[in-house]
Amino acid sequence: MANWNQVTEERYWEMLGCLPPEVMTGMGFLVGEPMSHNAAGRPVFSAFAQWQGKFYEAKECLTVAEFKAITPEQFEQEVAADETA
Repeated sequence: MANWNQVTEERYWEMLGCLPPEVMTGMGFLVGEPMSHNAAGRPVFSAFAQWQGKFYEAKECLTVAEFKAITPEQFEQEVAADETA
């Protein structure tokens, strides 16, 4: 789970515009340059999502595969869990 922080719409669009995205889905994008690499040597990226009129940034960086694997249902569960924590 990535866990997500709500951010401003301005931050979301600023990050989308700073570099071409590494990947985009219907829910969001990965910033186009890796932040670092994970233990397996795969690049990890800052992740942003838009959901039900709100904007979010992942608390941890994700690989392309991890980001693409997030379903709307999983995202909604993670956001709901963060809001009640």
